[in-house]
Amino acid sequence: MKNAIYLLFPYPVMVCAKNYEFSSAEKNYICELEMANNTGNLMSKNDKILDSKELSDLKLFIDEQILIFKKNLLGIKDANEIYITQSWVNRSKPGEFHPKHKHPNSVISGVMFFDENKDGSLPPIRFHRTLEMFPLEFEFDNLNESNAGCRSFETVQGGLILFPSLLEHDVAKNESDRVRTSISFNTYVRGAVGSGRKLTEINIA
Repeated sequence: MKNAIYLLFPYPVMVCAKNYEFSSAEKNYICELEMANNTGNLMSKNDKILDSKELSDLKLFIDEQILIFKKNLLGIKDANEIYITQSWVNRSKPGEFHPKHKHPNSVISGVMFFDENKDGSLPPIRFHRTLEMFPLEFEFDNLNESNAGCRSFETVQGGLILFPSLLEHDVAKNESDRVRTSISFNTYVRGAVGSGRKLTEINIA
């Protein structure tokens, strides 16, 4: 008889099965965006890039994946619409990085990788355990989903990752000789949230 193991209350991260194929026009638009200094790297001055007509096909693709994440993985009811609020480009030149952070005032966040990375030289995105499991710092023989404090996902051109916005993540220093570019976005919700009987209901327009 085997022990029953339950991974209680995990943070779901969805690596989308289909990679997006950027058109030449989309690549040109993204590459020509005006950038501003950010902590550790650069960020586009435009924080609503997915509202542009040049990226309308990309937004449609992302919206479809958000719906899959919302319905199939999270099981959120149809009465609640999840929609993109802000969207921007991150750019890390050699030696730059993206510090550990989370996305408040958002429900689901996402990142899409822009560059080819067949040689694996561009740094991955890393997600971090939000709450420590023990008040002690153990050494582990093997790292797995139960004990790891960090999980990395390699960058693949057109690859999209969706995750709860309060899940902390970062990107280590870019040790390659190339620029690392990604597209990020936040979302929010419309509709009634909570329960009238529990006195938690709020209607978000």
